[in-house]
Amino acid sequence: MKFDLHIHSIYSGDSKCTPREIIKTAEKRGLDGIAILDHNTIKGYEEALKVDTDLIIVPGIEVTTPDGHIIAIGLRKEIGKQRSTSKAIERIKEEEALVIAAHPYRFWSGIGEEKILKNEWDGIEAQNGRGWGIRNRQARALAESLDLPVIGGSDSHRLKTIGKAYTIIEDVETWEDVIQKIKEGKTKIGGKDRTFKQTFFYVRRALSGWILRGFKRI
Repeated sequence: MKFDLHIHSIYSGDSKCTPREIIKTAEKRGLDGIAILDHNTIKGYEEALKVDTDLIIVPGIEVTTPDGHIIAIGLRKEIGKQRSTSKAIERIKEEEALVIAAHPYRFWSGIGEEKILKNEWDGIEAQNGRGWGIRNRQARALAESLDLPVIGGSDSHRLKTIGKAYTIIEDVETWEDVIQKIKEGKTKIGGKDRTFKQTFFYVRRALSGWILRGFKRI
């Protein structure tokens, strides 16, 4: 079974995809489930629950910290932006959700290896559809060295890239089953990395945002 566990909707502020459009596209791509991980809000997930679908809709949020982004799989309560990696992990675990390092080696918004080594994680996003091949390979190597579960997701902000990267999980019927399988490390990852053309446009947008933020990473 294939799950795209990292998709952004209009509620992220940087995507034009509605939850309904995301679900219908995921169905056409043959996915079995998705996670709408909007930045610091659960609104996309809540809207997705109103759509009639056989997809397994996994709750979650991509939480912002000054150090980088953290995926909170299973989180169904907004906790806002967090002031540090350690505080974010504490808050996410208080809600009994999983703490996953999102695209850890991304310059603009990855947590980075140092913060990963200094904190306790439930897993690492080791295949990100918007990540360079070398960065995804680094993430996989890090997860292996730490014996941590892996997940994959497209990190899609556009309908055309939904399902580009994914997590493979067998024998699940509910989102709670998905959480349990990740905990147990019974996941595999698949999909594609960012292409050279996509990298050109991504870097151009990222640089513009970096300048507008006053040269802050995120």
